[in-house]
Amino acid sequence: MVYFCERAVGFGNDVGLQDEDYFDALVRMFGQAVTVIDALPAQRRAALLGRLDTVRRLGHNLGYGVGDEMDDLLPRPPYAGG
Repeated sequence: MVYFCERAVGFGNDVGLQDEDYFDALVRMFGQAVTVIDALPAQRRAALLGRLDTVRRLGHNLGYGVGDEMDDLLPRPPYAGG
């Protein structure tokens, strides 16, 4: 799920995508990834949450409120970035 989000936000940024349905699907998958990661042991969560934080930051470039919705879904640190 994290990989899907990374590729989807990267594609959207690379081509300047303007597709609200695509962005809705990305935000839904992002939320599902956060839920699944929450259930993992702490040592596995940090790296994945760091990757999602990168996705969240890139999501602000897409418009349509994507980054704002991701802000609401991603728990705040402490977690190791990257």
